[in-house]
Amino acid sequence: MKIILFFIMVCLLIGGQILGAKFQIKSFNEALKRLHKKGNVGVGTKKRKVGPGYVVLLACDSQGRITGGELMRGITVFNSFKEYGKWNGQSIYDVNARLKAGNEEARDEYSGYIAALDALEEKLAEQIAGEEVKR
Repeated sequence: MKIILFFIMVCLLIGGQILGAKFQIKSFNEALKRLHKKGNVGVGTKKRKVGPGYVVLLACDSQGRITGGELMRGITVFNSFKEYGKWNGQSIYDVNARLKAGNEEARDEYSGYIAALDALEEKLAEQIAGEEVKR
C-alpha cells in the first residue's frame, strides 16, 4: 500500500512539473509576442545551481533604443513574466557598456541582461549590413 501511495505522489509531482512548464512556455511565448510588436527582441537567461534564476526579454527599435522589457525571475514553475522598464528609452549600447564595465560579480549577476543586449546589438548589425547590401 505504501508503494502505491508513493507512486501516486511521484506521478502527481511529475504531472505538476509538466503542467507548470507548459504554463511557463505559454507565458514566454505571450511575452515574446508583446515585445516583438515593439521592435527587435533579445533574450537572455541566468541560471543558478542554488537560488532563483531569470529569463529577460528586451526589445529595441531600429535606432537601438530600448522600447520595453519583460522579466521572469524565480525558482518555481509558477512564475510568469512581468514588465521590466528600467532602461526604456536608453541606448542598448550604453546600457550594455555600463553593465560590462562593472566588477566581475556585477557582470555575473547581469549576465542574462548582457546576453539579451548582445543579441540585440547583433541583430541591429545584421540589419544595417543587410540594408547596405540592398543599396
